[in-house]
Amino acid sequence: MGILSIFSKGNKSNYYYYLLNFYNYFSHAHNLIYYQENGAFRVMTMRSITPWPGIKVHSPLSNKIYNVLIDQHFQHMMINREIDGIKIDEIHSHKQVTFYISFHSIPGYKKLLHLFRAHRIHIQPRLSIYRDESGSYVLLNRMYIANDIYVRYSTDFYNIKRDHPKIDDSRWRSAADNGHPYIWAVSRSYLLNRLYNLNYEDDSHIITFLSLINYNGIRVPIPNIILSLSSIYNHNSGYNIATLITYDIYEGKIIKYDLSTEKGY
Repeated sequence: MGILSIFSKGNKSNYYYYLLNFYNYFSHAHNLIYYQENGAFRVMTMRSITPWPGIKVHSPLSNKIYNVLIDQHFQHMMINREIDGIKIDEIHSHKQVTFYISFHSIPGYKKLLHLFRAHRIHIQPRLSIYRDESGSYVLLNRMYIANDIYVRYSTDFYNIKRDHPKIDDSRWRSAADNGHPYIWAVSRSYLLNRLYNLNYEDDSHIITFLSLINYNGIRVPIPNIILSLSSIYNHNSGYNIATLITYDIYEGKIIKYDLSTEKGY
């Protein structure tokens, strides 16, 4: 009897237990980091300094995702540290399986999508894009890449408490899980046209703008979280300058943009 015949439709709950035992052995055999907690296990391919930002790919534990997880090509990706790790929950949900992919591992994300396609998962990204006379804006809460698979940004895989609530990854997790707060990426024209009309203190919205980094030939959009719009005294000019206070997820630090020059420091 083949391994797949063991997991018939009526015995699908065994997927989790097989993967738990397999990845426990696999982690020790290949020097990966294995954690088991109540009702879930994680396998991380590396430890990182904090913060540890990137994206999370969430999916139910479907037949196709199970086949991805037992595929030797995926296992080689884990061995070669091409993605940062996985988490699998025992209880079935829309995010029973999580793939952790830091910004530095984005080439691994491309490989993961190729593997999804190889297992007949139809990849068709869907973004909620809106436009008005000021410009365009995109909802980042859940970014679907397939029928039941979506991506969200994570400000920190460690989920360590931050000084500002909009930087805290628990808020970004809540946005994906519950729909609140709304996380918007606004275009440059939208931001400039509405700069003084947007309420940056409103906890029900997180407003960001995207910057592009080139990583191994792949252009990666990185959210910059707008924390406030302030007037800061400039010693060179002797005037107060309108300054946008932001948090760069990729750099993990506060950046101030002088709006007279549009340069950050």
